Amino acid sequence: MKTISLPKGRGWHSTSCRGGFIVYRPDGTLRYANKAAREHWPVLYSSMDDGISFHDSVARQIRSLFPRLNEATFQVRHTIVMDAIRKCKDLDMVTATGRHVVTSHSHLDDGHIIGVTHDVTDLVQREISLNAARRHALMASEAKSEFLASMSHEIRTPLNGIIGMAEGLRHRALGTEEAEMVDTIVESSHTLLLLLNDILDLSRIEAGRLEITPVVENVRNRISWIERNYRPLAEQKGLSLKVVFDPKLPEHLAIDTTRVRQCIDNLLTNALKFTKEGGVTLAVMAGDMSRDGRIAISVHVSDTGIGISEEQRSRLFQNFQQADSSTTREYGGSGLGLAISRKLAQLMGGDVTCVSKLGEGSIFTFSFEARVADAPRKVTKSVSGMADREVDLLKGVRALVVDDNTINRRVARIVLEPLGVIVTDVPSGKDALAHLSSETFDIVLLDAHMPNMDGPEVLRRIRDSRERWSDIPVIALTADAMNGDRERYLKMGMDDYVAKPIIEHDLMAALTRVHEKKGIRRLDPAQALTDLSDHDITSSDNTRKAAVGS
Repeated sequence: MKTISLPKGRGWHSTSCRGGFIVYRPDGTLRYANKAAREHWPVLYSSMDDGISFHDSVARQIRSLFPRLNEATFQVRHTIVMDAIRKCKDLDMVTATGRHVVTSHSHLDDGHIIGVTHDVTDLVQREISLNAARRHALMASEAKSEFLASMSHEIRTPLNGIIGMAEGLRHRALGTEEAEMVDTIVESSHTLLLLLNDILDLSRIEAGRLEITPVVENVRNRISWIERNYRPLAEQKGLSLKVVFDPKLPEHLAIDTTRVRQCIDNLLTNALKFTKEGGVTLAVMAGDMSRDGRIAISVHVSDTGIGISEEQRSRLFQNFQQADSSTTREYGGSGLGLAISRKLAQLMGGDVTCVSKLGEGSIFTFSFEARVADAPRKVTKSVSGMADREVDLLKGVRALVVDDNTINRRVARIVLEPLGVIVTDVPSGKDALAHLSSETFDIVLLDAHMPNMDGPEVLRRIRDSRERWSDIPVIALTADAMNGDRERYLKMGMDDYVAKPIIEHDLMAALTRVHEKKGIRRLDPAQALTDLSDHDITSSDNTRKAAVGS
Protein backbone atom coordinates (compact mmCIF):
# COMPACT_ATOMS: atom_id res chain seq x y z
CA MET A 1 0.00 0.00 0.00
CA LYS A 2 1.29 3.45 -0.88
CA THR A 3 2.09 5.92 1.83
CA ILE A 4 -0.88 8.20 2.37
CA SER A 5 -0.55 11.84 1.49
CA LEU A 6 -2.62 14.48 3.23
CA PRO A 7 -3.57 17.87 1.82
CA LYS A 8 -1.29 20.70 2.86
CA GLY A 9 -2.42 24.05 4.00
CA ARG A 10 -4.09 25.73 6.91
CA GLY A 11 -7.57 25.63 5.33
CA TRP A 12 -7.98 21.83 5.38
CA HIS A 13 -6.41 21.56 8.81
CA SER A 14 -8.89 23.98 10.34
CA THR A 15 -12.02 22.51 8.78
CA SER A 16 -14.73 22.04 11.43
CA CYS A 17 -15.79 18.39 11.77
CA ARG A 18 -18.01 16.71 14.35
CA GLY A 19 -15.73 13.68 14.30
CA GLY A 20 -12.03 13.72 15.00
CA PHE A 21 -9.47 12.32 12.52
CA ILE A 22 -5.86 11.48 13.40
CA VAL A 23 -2.92 9.91 11.54
CA TYR A 24 0.20 8.59 13.30
CA ARG A 25 3.43 7.74 11.47
CA PRO A 26 4.90 4.24 11.79
CA ASP A 27 7.41 5.60 14.29
CA GLY A 28 4.58 6.84 16.53
CA THR A 29 4.88 10.56 15.79
CA LEU A 30 1.88 12.64 14.88
CA ARG A 31 1.29 13.14 11.16
CA TYR A 32 -2.10 14.85 11.33
CA ALA A 33 -4.95 15.69 13.76
CA ASN A 34 -7.97 17.74 12.71
CA LYS A 35 -9.67 20.43 14.81
CA ALA A 36 -12.28 18.13 16.35
CA ALA A 37 -9.63 15.63 17.50
CA ARG A 38 -7.58 18.44 19.06
CA GLU A 39 -10.68 19.74 20.85
CA HIS A 40 -11.31 16.28 22.26
CA TRP A 41 -7.73 15.62 23.42
CA PRO A 42 -5.87 18.98 23.45
CA VAL A 43 -3.04 17.98 25.81
CA LEU A 44 -2.23 14.81 23.85
CA TYR A 45 -1.78 16.49 20.48
CA SER A 46 -0.14 19.73 21.69
CA SER A 47 2.42 17.59 23.52
CA MET A 48 3.10 15.58 20.37
CA ASP A 49 3.43 18.86 18.41
CA ASP A 50 6.18 19.78 20.87
CA GLY A 51 8.06 16.55 20.06
CA ILE A 52 7.06 14.56 23.14
CA SER A 53 6.63 10.84 22.49
CA PHE A 54 3.18 9.32 22.04
CA HIS A 55 3.64 7.25 25.22
CA ASP A 56 4.44 10.30 27.36
CA SER A 57 1.84 12.48 25.63
CA VAL A 58 -0.88 9.96 26.54
CA ALA A 59 0.39 10.07 30.12
CA ARG A 60 0.14 13.89 30.14
CA GLN A 61 -3.44 13.74 28.80
CA ILE A 62 -4.48 11.27 31.51
CA ARG A 63 -2.84 13.38 34.21
CA SER A 64 -4.69 16.47 32.99
CA LEU A 65 -8.00 14.62 33.16
CA PHE A 66 -7.41 12.90 36.50
CA PRO A 67 -4.92 15.03 38.49
CA ARG A 68 -5.72 13.31 41.82
CA LEU A 69 -5.03 9.74 40.74
CA ASN A 70 -2.50 7.86 42.84
CA GLU A 71 0.44 6.38 41.00
CA ALA A 72 -0.85 2.80 40.96
CA THR A 73 -4.24 3.75 39.52
CA PHE A 74 -2.61 6.11 37.02
CA GLN A 75 -0.33 3.32 35.73
CA VAL A 76 -3.34 1.00 35.29
CA ARG A 77 -5.25 3.60 33.26
CA HIS A 78 -2.20 4.41 31.15
CA THR A 79 -1.64 0.73 30.40
CA ILE A 80 -5.28 0.24 29.40
CA VAL A 81 -5.17 3.17 26.96
CA MET A 82 -1.88 2.11 25.34
CA ASP A 83 -3.03 -1.51 25.06
CA ALA A 84 -6.32 -0.44 23.43
CA ILE A 85 -4.47 1.60 20.79
CA ARG A 86 -1.99 -1.18 20.02
CA LYS A 87 -4.81 -3.77 19.69
CA CYS A 88 -7.21 -1.42 17.89
CA LYS A 89 -9.85 -1.51 20.61
CA ASP A 90 -12.40 1.25 21.12
CA LEU A 91 -11.69 3.72 23.91
CA ASP A 92 -14.66 5.36 25.66
CA MET A 93 -13.47 8.29 27.77
CA VAL A 94 -14.82 11.56 29.16
CA THR A 95 -13.05 14.74 28.07
CA ALA A 96 -12.16 17.70 30.24
CA THR A 97 -15.36 19.41 29.06
CA GLY A 98 -17.50 16.44 30.15
CA ARG A 99 -18.11 15.01 26.67
CA HIS A 100 -18.20 11.26 26.07
CA VAL A 101 -15.82 10.47 23.23
CA VAL A 102 -15.20 7.08 21.63
CA THR A 103 -11.87 6.73 19.82
CA SER A 104 -11.22 3.91 17.32
CA HIS A 105 -7.84 3.04 15.78
CA SER A 106 -6.88 1.05 12.67
CA HIS A 107 -3.46 -0.12 11.47
CA LEU A 108 -2.56 0.38 7.80
CA ASP A 109 -0.33 -1.96 5.86
CA ASP A 110 2.48 0.61 5.62
CA GLY A 111 2.61 1.03 9.41
CA HIS A 112 0.51 4.19 9.76
CA ILE A 113 -2.21 4.26 12.38
CA ILE A 114 -5.48 6.06 11.72
CA GLY A 115 -7.64 7.23 14.63
CA VAL A 116 -11.24 8.42 14.52
CA THR A 117 -13.06 10.04 17.43
CA HIS A 118 -16.83 10.24 17.87
CA ASP A 119 -18.68 12.45 20.35
CA VAL A 120 -21.40 10.13 21.69
CA THR A 121 -22.52 12.38 24.54
CA ASP A 122 -26.07 12.74 23.19
CA LEU A 123 -26.40 8.97 22.79
CA VAL A 124 -25.11 8.36 26.32
CA GLN A 125 -27.47 10.94 27.80
CA ARG A 126 -30.38 9.48 25.83
CA GLU A 127 -29.52 6.01 27.13
CA ILE A 128 -29.30 7.38 30.68
CA SER A 129 -32.70 9.04 30.23
CA LEU A 130 -34.22 5.83 28.82
CA ASN A 131 -32.77 3.78 31.66
CA ALA A 132 -34.13 6.27 34.18
CA ALA A 133 -37.54 6.21 32.50
CA ARG A 134 -37.46 2.42 32.48
CA ARG A 135 -36.60 2.35 36.18
CA HIS A 136 -39.37 4.81 36.96
CA ALA A 137 -41.84 2.75 34.90
CA LEU A 138 -40.83 -0.40 36.74
CA MET A 139 -41.13 1.37 40.08
CA ALA A 140 -44.56 2.69 39.09
CA SER A 141 -45.64 -0.77 37.96
CA GLU A 142 -44.39 -2.33 41.19
CA ALA A 143 -46.11 0.39 43.22
CA LYS A 144 -49.36 -0.23 41.34
CA SER A 145 -49.06 -3.97 41.87
CA GLU A 146 -48.40 -3.49 45.58
CA PHE A 147 -51.37 -1.11 45.83
CA LEU A 148 -53.65 -3.54 44.01
CA ALA A 149 -52.45 -6.43 46.15
CA SER A 150 -53.09 -4.42 49.31
CA MET A 151 -56.53 -3.22 48.19
CA SER A 152 -57.46 -6.71 46.99
CA HIS A 153 -56.56 -8.11 50.39
CA GLU A 154 -58.50 -5.43 52.27
CA ILE A 155 -61.60 -5.79 50.07
CA ARG A 156 -61.62 -9.59 50.03
CA THR A 157 -61.61 -9.90 53.82
CA PRO A 158 -64.99 -8.19 54.42
CA LEU A 159 -66.33 -9.62 51.15
CA ASN A 160 -65.56 -13.08 52.49
CA GLY A 161 -67.84 -12.35 55.43
CA ILE A 162 -70.64 -10.97 53.26
CA ILE A 163 -70.67 -13.88 50.80
CA GLY A 164 -70.16 -16.52 53.47
CA MET A 165 -72.93 -15.31 55.76
CA ALA A 166 -75.34 -14.74 52.87
CA GLU A 167 -74.70 -18.24 51.52
CA GLY A 168 -75.29 -19.58 55.02
CA LEU A 169 -78.63 -17.79 55.21
CA ARG A 170 -79.67 -19.32 51.91
CA HIS A 171 -79.71 -22.75 53.55
CA ARG A 172 -82.09 -21.63 56.29
CA ALA A 173 -85.88 -21.48 56.31
CA LEU A 174 -86.65 -17.94 55.17
CA GLY A 175 -89.76 -16.16 54.08
CA THR A 176 -90.14 -15.22 50.42
CA GLU A 177 -89.21 -11.59 50.95
CA GLU A 178 -86.22 -12.45 53.15
CA ALA A 179 -85.02 -15.06 50.65
CA GLU A 180 -85.14 -12.43 47.88
CA MET A 181 -83.10 -10.06 50.05
CA VAL A 182 -80.47 -12.73 50.62
CA ASP A 183 -80.37 -13.52 46.91
CA THR A 184 -79.79 -9.84 46.21
CA ILE A 185 -76.94 -9.73 48.73
CA VAL A 186 -75.30 -12.81 47.18
CA GLU A 187 -75.74 -11.54 43.63
CA SER A 188 -74.39 -8.09 44.49
CA SER A 189 -71.44 -9.60 46.35
CA HIS A 190 -70.50 -11.79 43.42
CA THR A 191 -70.77 -8.79 41.10
CA LEU A 192 -68.37 -6.92 43.35
CA LEU A 193 -66.04 -9.92 43.34
CA LEU A 194 -66.14 -10.07 39.53
CA LEU A 195 -65.23 -6.38 39.35
CA LEU A 196 -62.34 -6.92 41.75
CA ASN A 197 -61.12 -9.87 39.70
CA ASP A 198 -61.41 -7.80 36.50
CA ILE A 199 -59.13 -5.14 37.94
CA LEU A 200 -56.61 -7.77 39.04
CA ASP A 201 -56.80 -9.50 35.65
CA LEU A 202 -56.09 -6.21 33.91
CA SER A 203 -53.05 -5.66 36.12
CA ARG A 204 -51.79 -9.20 35.45
CA ILE A 205 -52.26 -8.89 31.71
CA GLU A 206 -50.48 -5.53 31.53
CA ALA A 207 -47.61 -6.95 33.56
CA GLY A 208 -47.45 -10.02 31.31
CA ARG A 209 -48.09 -12.33 34.24
CA LEU A 210 -51.41 -13.92 33.31
CA GLU A 211 -51.07 -17.47 32.04
CA ILE A 212 -53.55 -19.49 29.99
CA THR A 213 -54.18 -22.94 31.52
CA PRO A 214 -56.02 -25.33 29.16
CA VAL A 215 -58.09 -28.26 30.43
CA VAL A 216 -60.17 -30.72 28.43
CA GLU A 217 -63.77 -29.52 28.23
CA ASN A 218 -66.97 -30.44 26.40
CA VAL A 219 -67.49 -27.07 24.71
CA ARG A 220 -71.12 -27.69 23.76
CA ASN A 221 -72.02 -28.61 27.33
CA ARG A 222 -70.08 -25.68 28.76
CA ILE A 223 -71.69 -23.09 26.49
CA SER A 224 -75.13 -24.66 26.95
CA TRP A 225 -74.61 -24.34 30.70
CA ILE A 226 -73.73 -20.66 30.25
CA GLU A 227 -76.87 -20.20 28.15
CA ARG A 228 -79.02 -21.77 30.88
CA ASN A 229 -77.59 -19.34 33.41
CA TYR A 230 -78.51 -16.34 31.24
CA ARG A 231 -81.93 -17.56 30.11
CA PRO A 232 -83.80 -16.30 33.22
CA LEU A 233 -82.41 -12.80 32.63
CA ALA A 234 -83.45 -12.91 28.97
CA GLU A 235 -86.95 -14.11 29.85
CA GLN A 236 -87.25 -11.46 32.53
CA LYS A 237 -86.62 -8.81 29.86
CA GLY A 238 -88.91 -10.53 27.33
CA LEU A 239 -85.99 -11.41 25.03
CA SER A 240 -85.23 -14.56 23.10
CA LEU A 241 -81.90 -16.30 23.66
CA LYS A 242 -80.68 -18.83 21.11
CA VAL A 243 -77.52 -20.91 20.88
CA VAL A 244 -76.34 -22.40 17.58
CA PHE A 245 -73.45 -24.88 17.22
CA ASP A 246 -71.45 -25.59 14.07
CA PRO A 247 -71.81 -29.32 13.20
CA LYS A 248 -68.01 -29.36 12.68
CA LEU A 249 -67.37 -28.29 16.28
CA PRO A 250 -65.39 -31.08 18.05
CA GLU A 251 -66.98 -32.49 21.17
CA HIS A 252 -63.94 -31.95 23.39
CA LEU A 253 -61.32 -29.22 23.30
CA ALA A 254 -58.41 -28.28 25.54
CA ILE A 255 -59.29 -24.71 26.58
CA ASP A 256 -58.86 -22.41 29.55
CA THR A 257 -62.46 -22.84 30.71
CA THR A 258 -62.37 -19.92 33.11
CA ARG A 259 -61.04 -17.44 30.53
CA VAL A 260 -63.28 -18.64 27.70
CA ARG A 261 -66.32 -18.38 29.94
CA GLN A 262 -65.16 -14.95 31.15
CA CYS A 263 -65.09 -13.66 27.57
CA ILE A 264 -68.46 -15.17 26.65
CA ASP A 265 -69.97 -13.88 29.90
CA ASN A 266 -68.83 -10.35 29.09
CA LEU A 267 -70.29 -10.46 25.58
CA LEU A 268 -73.60 -12.04 26.65
CA THR A 269 -74.00 -9.66 29.59
CA ASN A 270 -73.50 -6.65 27.32
CA ALA A 271 -75.82 -8.03 24.63
CA LEU A 272 -78.66 -8.59 27.11
CA LYS A 273 -77.97 -5.31 28.91
CA PHE A 274 -78.20 -3.18 25.76
CA THR A 275 -81.13 -5.02 24.13
CA LYS A 276 -84.69 -3.96 25.01
CA GLU A 277 -86.63 -6.00 22.45
CA GLY A 278 -85.93 -8.84 20.07
CA GLY A 279 -83.24 -11.19 21.26
CA VAL A 280 -79.67 -12.43 21.41
CA THR A 281 -78.12 -15.25 19.42
CA LEU A 282 -74.89 -17.04 20.33
CA ALA A 283 -73.31 -18.98 17.44
CA VAL A 284 -70.24 -21.16 17.92
CA MET A 285 -68.31 -21.89 14.70
CA ALA A 286 -65.27 -24.08 14.06
CA GLY A 287 -62.52 -23.70 11.47
CA ASP A 288 -60.49 -26.46 9.86
CA MET A 289 -58.19 -28.50 12.07
CA SER A 290 -54.48 -27.97 11.49
CA ARG A 291 -51.89 -30.74 11.31
CA ASP A 292 -50.93 -30.26 14.95
CA GLY A 293 -54.52 -30.85 16.09
CA ARG A 294 -55.40 -27.20 16.72
CA ILE A 295 -58.56 -25.50 15.57
CA ALA A 296 -59.85 -21.93 15.41
CA ILE A 297 -63.11 -21.32 17.29
CA SER A 298 -65.32 -18.27 16.74
CA VAL A 299 -68.12 -17.31 19.12
CA HIS A 300 -70.51 -14.78 17.57
CA VAL A 301 -72.85 -12.92 19.93
CA SER A 302 -75.44 -10.94 17.96
CA ASP A 303 -78.20 -8.76 19.39
CA THR A 304 -81.01 -6.47 18.26
CA GLY A 305 -80.05 -3.78 20.72
CA ILE A 306 -79.17 -0.10 20.56
CA GLY A 307 -76.15 -0.57 18.30
CA ILE A 308 -72.88 1.36 18.28
CA SER A 309 -71.68 4.14 16.01
CA GLU A 310 -68.34 3.93 14.21
CA GLU A 311 -66.90 6.68 16.42
CA GLN A 312 -68.03 4.86 19.55
CA ARG A 313 -66.56 1.54 18.36
CA SER A 314 -63.10 3.14 18.27
CA ARG A 315 -63.22 3.46 22.08
CA LEU A 316 -64.87 0.14 22.94
CA PHE A 317 -61.75 -1.85 23.75
CA GLN A 318 -59.97 0.81 25.78
CA ASN A 319 -59.68 0.40 29.56
CA PHE A 320 -62.54 1.96 31.54
CA GLN A 321 -64.26 3.11 28.33
CA GLN A 322 -67.85 2.62 27.18
CA ALA A 323 -69.71 3.82 24.10
CA ASP A 324 -70.47 7.20 25.73
CA SER A 325 -70.81 8.74 29.18
CA SER A 326 -74.57 8.19 29.26
CA THR A 327 -74.00 4.43 28.97
CA THR A 328 -72.54 4.26 32.46
CA ARG A 329 -75.36 6.32 33.94
CA GLU A 330 -78.14 4.27 32.32
CA TYR A 331 -76.70 0.76 32.22
CA GLY A 332 -73.83 0.75 34.74
CA GLY A 333 -70.59 -1.16 34.33
CA SER A 334 -66.89 -0.40 34.73
CA GLY A 335 -65.92 -0.39 31.06
CA LEU A 336 -63.34 -3.12 31.69
CA GLY A 337 -65.14 -6.18 30.31
CA LEU A 338 -64.44 -5.73 26.60
CA ALA A 339 -60.88 -4.52 27.14
CA ILE A 340 -60.06 -7.58 29.24
CA SER A 341 -61.91 -9.92 26.86
CA ARG A 342 -59.84 -8.71 23.90
CA LYS A 343 -56.58 -9.09 25.83
CA LEU A 344 -57.58 -12.59 26.99
CA ALA A 345 -58.58 -13.58 23.45
CA GLN A 346 -55.24 -12.39 22.12
CA LEU A 347 -53.45 -14.47 24.76
CA MET A 348 -55.42 -17.47 23.44
CA GLY A 349 -54.41 -16.76 19.84
CA GLY A 350 -57.57 -14.90 18.83
CA ASP A 351 -59.30 -11.54 19.16
CA VAL A 352 -62.58 -9.77 19.92
CA THR A 353 -64.10 -7.69 17.12
CA CYS A 354 -67.33 -5.79 16.62
CA VAL A 355 -69.66 -5.07 13.70
CA SER A 356 -72.54 -2.76 14.52
CA LYS A 357 -74.97 -0.17 13.21
CA LEU A 358 -76.52 2.44 15.44
CA GLY A 359 -80.09 1.51 16.31
CA GLU A 360 -79.95 -1.89 14.59
CA GLY A 361 -77.89 -4.08 16.90
CA SER A 362 -74.35 -5.47 17.12
CA ILE A 363 -72.36 -8.62 16.42
CA PHE A 364 -69.37 -9.26 18.67
CA THR A 365 -67.01 -12.06 17.65
CA PHE A 366 -64.73 -13.74 20.17
CA SER A 367 -62.15 -16.01 18.52
CA PHE A 368 -59.50 -18.26 20.04
CA GLU A 369 -57.39 -21.30 19.25
CA ALA A 370 -57.85 -24.67 20.96
CA ARG A 371 -56.47 -28.18 20.74
CA VAL A 372 -58.80 -31.03 19.83
CA ALA A 373 -58.78 -33.56 22.69
CA ASP A 374 -60.21 -36.89 23.78
CA ALA A 375 -62.99 -37.09 26.34
CA PRO A 376 -61.77 -36.78 29.97
CA ARG A 377 -62.50 -39.37 32.65
CA LYS A 378 -66.07 -39.05 33.86
CA VAL A 379 -66.83 -38.23 37.50
CA THR A 380 -70.28 -38.83 38.95
CA LYS A 381 -71.80 -35.69 40.42
CA SER A 382 -74.18 -35.43 43.34
CA VAL A 383 -77.23 -33.21 43.41
CA SER A 384 -75.19 -30.34 44.89
CA GLY A 385 -72.83 -30.42 41.91
CA MET A 386 -69.86 -31.88 43.80
CA ALA A 387 -68.48 -35.35 43.19
CA ASP A 388 -70.04 -37.90 45.57
CA ARG A 389 -66.64 -39.23 46.54
CA GLU A 390 -65.52 -35.67 47.38
CA VAL A 391 -68.46 -35.15 49.71
CA ASP A 392 -67.94 -38.53 51.33
CA LEU A 393 -64.24 -37.72 51.73
CA LEU A 394 -64.93 -34.94 54.22
CA LYS A 395 -67.28 -36.72 56.59
CA GLY A 396 -65.55 -36.98 59.95
CA VAL A 397 -62.46 -35.00 58.95
CA ARG A 398 -61.14 -32.84 61.79
CA ALA A 399 -60.06 -29.42 60.55
CA LEU A 400 -58.21 -26.74 62.49
CA VAL A 401 -59.09 -23.31 61.10
CA VAL A 402 -56.54 -20.61 62.02
CA ASP A 403 -57.56 -16.99 61.34
CA ASP A 404 -57.36 -13.83 63.41
CA ASN A 405 -60.62 -12.55 61.87
CA THR A 406 -63.72 -13.77 63.69
CA ILE A 407 -65.95 -13.46 60.63
CA ASN A 408 -63.56 -15.49 58.49
CA ARG A 409 -63.59 -18.29 61.05
CA ARG A 410 -67.40 -18.30 61.11
CA VAL A 411 -67.51 -18.41 57.31
CA ALA A 412 -65.19 -21.43 57.29
CA ARG A 413 -67.57 -23.18 59.71
CA ILE A 414 -70.59 -22.33 57.57
CA VAL A 415 -68.92 -23.83 54.50
CA LEU A 416 -67.35 -26.90 56.13
CA GLU A 417 -69.72 -28.13 58.84
CA PRO A 418 -72.68 -28.96 56.56
CA LEU A 419 -70.25 -31.22 54.67
CA GLY A 420 -69.53 -33.25 57.80
CA VAL A 421 -66.25 -31.61 58.77
CA ILE A 422 -65.52 -31.28 62.50
CA VAL A 423 -64.21 -27.72 62.82
CA THR A 424 -62.09 -26.23 65.56
CA ASP A 425 -61.16 -22.59 65.03
CA VAL A 426 -58.49 -20.51 66.76
CA PRO A 427 -57.52 -16.82 66.38
CA SER A 428 -53.72 -17.04 66.37
CA GLY A 429 -50.70 -19.04 65.35
CA LYS A 430 -49.77 -19.60 69.01
CA ASP A 431 -53.19 -21.12 69.71
CA ALA A 432 -52.88 -23.29 66.60
CA LEU A 433 -49.60 -24.81 67.77
CA ALA A 434 -51.06 -25.41 71.24
CA HIS A 435 -54.10 -27.23 69.81
CA LEU A 436 -51.94 -29.33 67.50
CA SER A 437 -49.88 -30.40 70.51
CA SER A 438 -52.90 -31.39 72.63
CA GLU A 439 -55.46 -32.64 70.07
CA THR A 440 -55.62 -34.68 66.88
CA PHE A 441 -56.42 -33.00 63.58
CA ASP A 442 -56.45 -34.20 59.98
CA ILE A 443 -55.88 -30.90 58.20
CA VAL A 444 -55.07 -27.25 58.92
CA LEU A 445 -56.68 -24.31 57.11
CA LEU A 446 -54.26 -21.47 57.75
CA ASP A 447 -54.64 -17.72 57.23
CA ALA A 448 -51.50 -16.07 55.87
CA HIS A 449 -51.64 -12.65 57.56
CA MET A 450 -51.96 -12.67 61.34
CA PRO A 451 -50.37 -10.49 64.04
CA ASN A 452 -47.44 -11.75 66.14
CA MET A 453 -47.09 -15.02 64.20
CA ASP A 454 -48.17 -15.09 60.56
CA GLY A 455 -49.14 -18.09 58.47
CA PRO A 456 -45.70 -18.80 56.95
CA GLU A 457 -44.13 -18.77 60.44
CA VAL A 458 -46.81 -21.12 61.77
CA LEU A 459 -46.15 -23.45 58.83
CA ARG A 460 -42.41 -23.38 59.48
CA ARG A 461 -42.90 -24.29 63.13
CA ILE A 462 -45.27 -27.11 62.21
CA ARG A 463 -42.81 -28.60 59.74
CA ASP A 464 -39.81 -28.17 62.09
CA SER A 465 -41.61 -29.51 65.17
CA ARG A 466 -40.65 -33.18 64.66
CA GLU A 467 -43.96 -34.01 66.31
CA ARG A 468 -46.52 -36.51 65.03
CA TRP A 469 -48.32 -33.60 63.36
CA SER A 470 -45.30 -32.14 61.56
CA ASP A 471 -46.46 -33.46 58.18
CA ILE A 472 -50.14 -32.58 58.58
CA PRO A 473 -51.66 -31.19 55.33
CA VAL A 474 -51.89 -27.38 55.42
CA ILE A 475 -54.04 -25.30 53.06
CA ALA A 476 -53.45 -21.56 52.84
CA LEU A 477 -56.67 -19.53 53.20
CA THR A 478 -55.66 -16.02 52.20
CA ALA A 479 -56.89 -12.81 50.68
CA ASP A 480 -53.65 -12.68 48.66
CA ALA A 481 -55.02 -13.25 45.16
CA MET A 482 -52.46 -11.61 42.85
CA ASN A 483 -50.78 -13.57 40.11
CA GLY A 484 -47.97 -15.69 41.57
CA ASP A 485 -49.42 -15.83 45.10
CA ARG A 486 -50.53 -19.44 44.71
CA GLU A 487 -47.09 -20.51 43.50
CA ARG A 488 -45.44 -18.53 46.31
CA TYR A 489 -47.43 -20.30 49.03
CA LEU A 490 -46.93 -23.73 47.50
CA LYS A 491 -43.18 -23.06 47.29
CA MET A 492 -43.00 -22.21 50.98
CA GLY A 493 -44.52 -25.61 51.83
CA MET A 494 -48.29 -25.18 51.83
CA ASP A 495 -50.09 -28.22 50.42
CA ASP A 496 -52.67 -26.08 48.61
CA TYR A 497 -54.08 -22.59 48.35
CA VAL A 498 -57.58 -21.04 48.40
CA ALA A 499 -58.15 -17.33 47.84
CA LYS A 500 -60.76 -15.44 49.82
CA PRO A 501 -63.65 -14.95 49.66
CA ILE A 502 -64.07 -18.67 50.27
CA ILE A 503 -66.17 -20.30 47.57
CA GLU A 504 -67.38 -23.79 48.50
CA HIS A 505 -66.39 -25.31 45.17
CA ASP A 506 -62.84 -23.91 45.37
CA LEU A 507 -62.34 -25.20 48.90
CA MET A 508 -63.69 -28.62 47.93
CA ALA A 509 -61.30 -28.76 44.98
CA ALA A 510 -58.34 -27.91 47.23
CA LEU A 511 -59.31 -30.55 49.79
CA THR A 512 -59.62 -33.13 47.01
CA ARG A 513 -56.19 -32.25 45.61
CA VAL A 514 -54.63 -32.56 49.06
CA HIS A 515 -56.31 -35.92 49.58
CA GLU A 516 -55.01 -37.23 46.26
CA LYS A 517 -51.49 -35.99 47.06
CA LYS A 518 -51.09 -36.78 50.77
CA GLY A 519 -54.32 -38.42 51.93
CA ILE A 520 -56.59 -37.12 54.68
CA ARG A 521 -57.22 -39.45 57.62
CA ARG A 522 -60.85 -39.67 58.67
CA LEU A 523 -62.39 -40.62 62.01
CA ASP A 524 -64.99 -43.34 62.16
CA PRO A 525 -68.61 -42.06 62.55
CA ALA A 526 -68.87 -43.00 66.22
CA GLN A 527 -65.67 -41.12 67.08
CA ALA A 528 -66.84 -38.16 65.01
CA LEU A 529 -70.08 -37.96 67.02
CA THR A 530 -68.11 -38.10 70.29
CA ASP A 531 -65.82 -35.31 69.16
CA LEU A 532 -68.74 -33.17 68.13
CA SER A 533 -70.24 -33.45 71.58
CA ASP A 534 -66.90 -32.58 73.18
CA HIS A 535 -66.54 -29.29 71.29
CA ASP A 536 -68.37 -26.04 71.82
CA ILE A 537 -69.87 -25.99 68.35
CA THR A 538 -73.10 -24.22 67.62
CA SER A 539 -74.63 -26.25 64.80
CA SER A 540 -77.96 -27.65 63.78
CA ASP A 541 -79.08 -31.25 64.11
CA ASN A 542 -78.66 -31.56 60.36
CA THR A 543 -75.01 -30.56 60.70
CA ARG A 544 -74.47 -33.24 63.37
CA LYS A 545 -76.09 -35.86 61.17
CA ALA A 546 -73.90 -34.82 58.25
CA ALA A 547 -70.80 -35.12 60.42
CA VAL A 548 -71.47 -38.81 61.09
CA GLY A 549 -72.66 -39.58 57.59
CA SER A 550 -76.31 -40.15 58.53
